[in-house]
Amino acid sequence: MTARVSLTALLVAVAAAFPVTGAQQSPVFRTGVDLVTVDATVVDGDGNPIPGLDRDDFELKVDGQLRPIASVQFVSRARPAGAATAGPAAPTSFSSNEIVADGRLVLVAVDQSNIRRLEGRLALRAAERFVDSLGPSDRVAVAAVNYAGDIEFSKDRAQAKRQLSAMTGEAMPGLIQPNFNLGLTEALWIADGNKSRLEAAVRRECGQSLARANSPERATGDESFARDPCPTQLEQEARMTAQQVRTEASLSLNAIIDMIGRLKTIDGPKTVALLSEGLVAEPRLVDLTPLSAAAQEARVTVYVLQLEVPIMDVTTQTMSPTLVEDLQIRSEGLAMLAGAAGGALFRVAGSSPAPFTRILRELSGYYLLAFEATETDRDGRPHRIGVSLKRGGATLRSRQAFRFESASWAKRITEERLVELLRAPSVASELPLRAVSYSFYDPASGKVRVEVGAETEPAEDLAASVLFGFVLLDSKGVIAASQVQETSSRRFAAAALVDPGVYTLKVAAIDRFGRPGSLPRAVLAGVSDSAIPTSELMVARVPPGPNVPLDPVVDRTGDDAVLAHLELYPEAGTSLRAVDVTITVRPAARSATVLTRLAAISTRSERHGIARAILPIQHLEPGRYVVRAEVTDDGKSVGFVERTFAVAR
Repeated sequence: MTARVSLTALLVAVAAAFPVTGAQQSPVFRTGVDLVTVDATVVDGDGNPIPGLDRDDFELKVDGQLRPIASVQFVSRARPAGAATAGPAAPTSFSSNEIVADGRLVLVAVDQSNIRRLEGRLALRAAERFVDSLGPSDRVAVAAVNYAGDIEFSKDRAQAKRQLSAMTGEAMPGLIQPNFNLGLTEALWIADGNKSRLEAAVRRECGQSLARANSPERATGDESFARDPCPTQLEQEARMTAQQVRTEASLSLNAIIDMIGRLKTIDGPKTVALLSEGLVAEPRLVDLTPLSAAAQEARVTVYVLQLEVPIMDVTTQTMSPTLVEDLQIRSEGLAMLAGAAGGALFRVAGSSPAPFTRILRELSGYYLLAFEATETDRDGRPHRIGVSLKRGGATLRSRQAFRFESASWAKRITEERLVELLRAPSVASELPLRAVSYSFYDPASGKVRVEVGAETEPAEDLAASVLFGFVLLDSKGVIAASQVQETSSRRFAAAALVDPGVYTLKVAAIDRFGRPGSLPRAVLAGVSDSAIPTSELMVARVPPGPNVPLDPVVDRTGDDAVLAHLELYPEAGTSLRAVDVTITVRPAARSATVLTRLAAISTRSERHGIARAILPIQHLEPGRYVVRAEVTDDGKSVGFVERTFAVAR
């Protein structure tokens, strides 16, 4: 059925036709056991990712208890040699996302409420150069931390730089007209009841000890011994400063958590480069576990770029008496935030691009760790997680909490992710994905049967479980066919009956680690224009029986034999009695034939014939081969069709 519907409605409709087992109880599609995945970056001293590590190199704890690691996968984000940008692939033998760079997603977030109006311009200029240094397939977004609208990633570098150039700091002075020169850290200590700090401040600002200011003689009623209001006013000012700073910190953290949550609907790992002067996040008052769990769920890593703060500026007349401690507490808060979200803190001096360059290096590769969830994990609450290396000489960064929801929530999230993959114009390549399509004409109905096949690379050490889906869009963007299916292997096959024409096939998949993969493919639904029209040549696995549906070889096979399948559509009055189909196999790099077979032709109707030949390939060397089906009529060649595949041992 052809209809213009939303992809969400489409997925609900097609998913209802496929049973979902009760064992699927995690934020990504699962079969058998529930897995929690953790992104971990392991870098050397220069920020370069270190590949080649395995499970024995890591240690993982949940709520302080050791957990066995089920699998470790290294994911390279470096641009592959010869990588292409996203777009419908030409109708070749198969399509793959393995040579397509989907790029990194980078959000430059500006903490305007914690940057003073006259500061940060040089750092923002450095951020503009950072935008220019991103790869051609990377996508970038720019937003203020408290921005409540949609965040859209784009390859438009000029727009991102215009947004950065329009931003300025919005931080206000702590008090409009302070009466005392109190340091930030000093005010926090006094507000918390630290008497020794209050005493020191009173001696400095009031010119006397706290004991003398509160001495009994001042309570006699004699005006010459009136109680000195200075200590009380100082303490009140300290409490006001502490309350304002802590309120601003709470608002900033809530805004950052909200921003991270809104990135959850965008599939794949995201990086937030947060520009700020500082954040007061006192460990005894601020719990960053919700932020860490939100970052884990949205697959967001936060790198914080702390702007250089001058000792004095035009808004201050005196130097803070606790200057060193003030700078430290603001820096420690940012470091805690970055650590909770799997990133790191870097300091920006002027317009130096060094911190931004370091971040780009760290983003070029990461590890995807997986462990099995237990019943205590499935309560929907944040749980602390710690990942460490068993060896030295490297730095590991990972998020510090995760949250595991119910089965119904997990199923909905997985379906929504698949919808986003099918809808998105970009290609997702975290999960290697290959797809193939074959067109076969149906003379009785005048329609074309499009056979779709897809496969992924199985995850190491664990049985495969993949959620596949596809949509077939006509030239007007109307959905002509779709299907969603869970498979217990790494392969998927489906068919759709459509009108002849040109289509775009979008295939997407999510494996049990939550890795997404997607790709587009151009499909020409029709027949050849030779003297005897034919279908495309399918290379399939040898079926176990005569009525078993064919399982197409997407790209490579390690079987001992394959089946070559071609359909013939002679014009009315043309007989297939004198028609032969010869199947040959040759290496892709050479012209010499290494295998020849005469296909057996069976007639479905007077205008529909099927030619098949089993090709023994067990003795062929590994590599890529070209299968050719040449059609002859009474000994005269009337056309040929070719298809490539690879032999893997």
